[in-house]
Amino acid sequence: MVRDTGEEHHDRQDMINDLQNSGYALGEDFIIMDVPNIVNITYGRDVGYKIEQEKLDPEIESISATELRNAIVVGGELAN
Repeated sequence: MVRDTGEEHHDRQDMINDLQNSGYALGEDFIIMDVPNIVNITYGRDVGYKIEQEKLDPEIESISATELRNAIVVGGELAN
């Protein structure tokens, strides 16, 4: 995964070439995914609160985990 920071210092083709030169096959051994640039992860007690909304691509934001779960298993059996 490559963090999407908006900077242009990563060359996707260079990454692919480096991995292939090391013996890995694109689509079989690896894929390259852009992920949001998450900069704050807070956990534990008394850490204070900072709430930020992460914005993803509309294609990803439209995914419903509830719909996926309902489509996969209904009453212990795979749904149609």
